Amino acid sequence: MSNKTAVTISLLLGLGLLAGSGYMFFNTRQLISDGGKAPGIVVGFERRSSKSGSSDYPVIEFTTPSGEIRRFTTSGAGDYAKGEAVEVIYDSADPASARVNVFIEKWLGTLALSAFGLLCLGVGIGTLLYERVRKKAGTGNG
Repeated sequence: MSNKTAVTISLLLGLGLLAGSGYMFFNTRQLISDGGKAPGIVVGFERRSSKSGSSDYPVIEFTTPSGEIRRFTTSGAGDYAKGEAVEVIYDSADPASARVNVFIEKWLGTLALSAFGLLCLGVGIGTLLYERVRKKAGTGNG
């Protein structure tokens, strides 16, 4: 693969990841501003396996103002105990879209995509600048 192709892929990947993080950011901001909040409780754990082992993800139950009991599994394996009280934030129009109202649950995905996007852009831009300096130095000497 040529440097030009690698730079193009790196720049496009970086832009795509940043676009994805922007989408996640605005969805989370909307959830925070328009979503409902409810007390929840850790009712159990869901074991998920991967190549590196398995983790227990907390299952949270909460009740909407209409009296509907909802249950969801967190996106991260947090340090929770069965019976522990947590605050839940959820989409009022779709209570199935719920998260524990803590920083890491709301922002980790956005931060991770942003970091990888910036890294890819940095590699692409750095490579472009390096190639320009290298070509300029080569043409000035010859």
